[in-house]
Amino acid sequence: MSLQPLRITAGRKLAAGLAGITTMSATLTSGFAIAVLSFLPADPGGLLSEKVVFSALAVIVALVSAAISFLLVLAALGRFRTGGSLSRFFRYQLAALGAGGGLGLGFVPAMTDAAPIWWVVAIAAGLGLIAVCLLTFRKARYPILDRPPYPNAALAEGSVIDYWSGSSARAPSLTVVHFVDNKGRDRWARHLVQQGPSLRGTVGQVIYDRHRPERTRRFAVTQQLFDLRPPHEIRENPTSRSGTIFPMSPDPRPPRPH
Repeated sequence: MSLQPLRITAGRKLAAGLAGITTMSATLTSGFAIAVLSFLPADPGGLLSEKVVFSALAVIVALVSAAISFLLVLAALGRFRTGGSLSRFFRYQLAALGAGGGLGLGFVPAMTDAAPIWWVVAIAAGLGLIAVCLLTFRKARYPILDRPPYPNAALAEGSVIDYWSGSSARAPSLTVVHFVDNKGRDRWARHLVQQGPSLRGTVGQVIYDRHRPERTRRFAVTQQLFDLRPPHEIRENPTSRSGTIFPMSPDPRPPRPH
């Protein structure tokens, strides 16, 4: 975590946008090509060698595009970032690769003149794979804790002071989270959005290392509108009477009886 205020500069926005475009274009297309070439029959002659060459090329493109987009997200987040942001984006990459593979499975019967039953099997398998991959993009469901999860951890209330989301849904959204550590010092960290919406002013819970406060383990939104998590995982503001649910900081003390 930085001891100085952080900003989401134009360069970091550009890096995040390019990472999303690369993932949802090159990586997804590579997954499509790998699936098609894997199930496409080939004769032992020249077609087999061409299939091997194109399959290897598709794998190389997938690896290169994944590495480039991962480095772009690393550049967008910088040194001071919350834990789990990079692993979250890596799951996005795997989901894009799998979604491309699901699309490829659906097109395989059309390229092989397969029987109608294989059309049904291939399309069902492709849709199933895409559905599994789309689970990666669901909202993170982190519980709000009353006590640190392990001895060296500490809890703090954090708030989003800067937020950016690309005009395209393919770009990952970035935030800057601010909180005060156990020594009373202001801390800032960049965060790859895992719980949307995470707009400016959103309050959440920060888990960080007590002995090394520069290590932010996690940021979880305390409460947000249309939050479908079970009641034992969230705290709603009991004073709210409007249709909007406002964020409420975690308080380990039980409410006083009236």
